[in-house]
Amino acid sequence: MKYQLALMLFTFLYLFGFGQEQQLSVDKTKYEIKQKTNEYFSALTSLKQFNGNVIIAKDGDIILKKTYNLSGEPKGLKVKKNSRFIIASVSKVFVKYGILKLVEEKKVSLDDPLSKFIPDFPEGNKITINHLIHHQSGLPREIKDYEKFDKLTGEQIIELAKKEKLLFEPGTKTLYSNIGFLILHYIIGKTAPNGYLAFIKKEIFDPIGLKSTNEYNSKKLSKKFVRGFDNEDGKIVMASAKDLDRFETGNYVSTINDLYLFSKKGFNGKHLQKALIKELFDENEVLAQAGGRPGYRAYFYKNRKTGFDFLFVSNYTGIPIQQVTEDIVKIFDGKPYQVPTAIKRVKINLSEAIMKRYEGKYILEVDQTQYLIINVKDGKLYITDKNGEVTEGVPDSETTFFFDPASNDGLIFTLNKDTGVYELEMISDGLHLKTKKVN
Repeated sequence: MKYQLALMLFTFLYLFGFGQEQQLSVDKTKYEIKQKTNEYFSALTSLKQFNGNVIIAKDGDIILKKTYNLSGEPKGLKVKKNSRFIIASVSKVFVKYGILKLVEEKKVSLDDPLSKFIPDFPEGNKITINHLIHHQSGLPREIKDYEKFDKLTGEQIIELAKKEKLLFEPGTKTLYSNIGFLILHYIIGKTAPNGYLAFIKKEIFDPIGLKSTNEYNSKKLSKKFVRGFDNEDGKIVMASAKDLDRFETGNYVSTINDLYLFSKKGFNGKHLQKALIKELFDENEVLAQAGGRPGYRAYFYKNRKTGFDFLFVSNYTGIPIQQVTEDIVKIFDGKPYQVPTAIKRVKINLSEAIMKRYEGKYILEVDQTQYLIINVKDGKLYITDKNGEVTEGVPDSETTFFFDPASNDGLIFTLNKDTGVYELEMISDGLHLKTKKVN
């Protein structure tokens, strides 16, 4: 009996000690992540590259929840923890969720062709709801000349979308398409009782408790709504109001707390069947959606394998969003990363003969309606965009050019040894955008 009691006591102490040690290790990891991510965003803020709210959580426990404000900048830029932001394309998560609710209610099937809802849509018999959800419809990124339109009705959007040609056979490739989600938005509006917004509120916002999330309405703005700001040649200025009330998907306003509440409660199977929740995540069980609009940036990241959530909302577009989102995930994964530091790019003298290698027209792969024309004049390289705006690219190496010496944004030219043609990659707000040279 003594032996058995001793063995039981030893086992209890061993397990208790092991559990304590394991918990200490978890707590240490969370503490380190909090320190590193706070250091990272503090550095961004000091470099005038972030202004907004951040939440980072692990397995439902918040690790970091903080508001970062640039100092000494325009008064209207300052945000609070409950400020409301335009979240732009992050609203696509709600659109996708809404479609899946209709699937759950047997009103829609993932295999339904687009022609079921819009009978005269060209090639609509080839495009399914599933293709639209996963950006495999073949439709372009944007409606042609979309920047020329201020507000459009759902019907007008569909009529414009009908004029777009498929870039590939539906289901064969993946290409991000805002048009596809505008169509999903339209389908929800036509299929759901009482229309799109009433359905989204009834099925998502109200049951989950998202009290500060709604569609933007310029006539009924909350006092907590914050205006967006841009960085123009190193000066922080308020973004144009005309870019706020647009026809983009959902055009939602939300808070960091609502987005986290949705992340915490929206994916546990209580509000949407678990089998359908899988459709929201990629093959690595990650749901990642960035949002951008003049004056605003937002990000929604949820990893079901690691248990990490990473969310931010910002009313400032000076953030290098791709670098930030990659670095924070590296911190989660314990991989090497760099804390942001001041950038000081230095101009070099480059011969006109070298720069002339890069002359030509380049089309953006993600949006083939957008293009750049590179030409050299009087020893300088100029970039002209689709709208005729001309910018000088300043060389800091034989193959790289910048616009602002304090930013990594710019142009990178790489020689394709197989074709002998120089390829162009443009970096804008930290996003790496590939192009195709057409002449």
